[in-house]
Amino acid sequence: MKVILYMAVSIDGIAALDEKTGIERYGSSEDRDFFLAGAKACDAVIMGKNTAALFKVYGLPNFVLTHDKNFSQAQKTAGADGTKAQDGRGFERDGSCSRLTRASFCERVCLSGEPREICAALEARGIKTAALLGGPSTSARFLKAGLVDEFFLTVEPVTIGRGLRFLDEPLESRWILAGTKKLNKGGTLVLHYKKIAR
Repeated sequence: MKVILYMAVSIDGIAALDEKTGIERYGSSEDRDFFLAGAKACDAVIMGKNTAALFKVYGLPNFVLTHDKNFSQAQKTAGADGTKAQDGRGFERDGSCSRLTRASFCERVCLSGEPREICAALEARGIKTAALLGGPSTSARFLKAGLVDEFFLTVEPVTIGRGLRFLDEPLESRWILAGTKKLNKGGTLVLHYKKIAR
């Protein structure tokens, strides 16, 4: 299975303010649109519990990495923002329309285990490509396991000076730049890297 990592950082390499708070307030709407479009081109998304608490990606399965049974139970009855009820199949109901479409479909599956076990579980479901939308901790686990094939690193034109870095522990790997893209006039850049085969 191919895993594509999406991560946003500040110029000084900060990816999250703390374990539960990303850098959303520093991010651009163009980056959000970019990574959501990329994620929707995959067969599924993988995200940590904290990312899943902020949003969901509609139209494909969302695999949430968590050991928290309370979080798993809450997902059966409410959306990620706690306001939108879902039926047993994960379709959102807004009360104004009884029609269910693929665009509104959001299957959420809570999983726990090591990254290789997670990938094996997804492959068993026929998933060939997954977008990894985690914070630094989730991303580091998959990078350490050697499971990330490529990644899109968005650099937002801000400095924060505090928080969690994209990687804050020893991890050596080699990548090649596959492309760059300027997302807005403010200077938000996306760097696309592919893993160099050994």
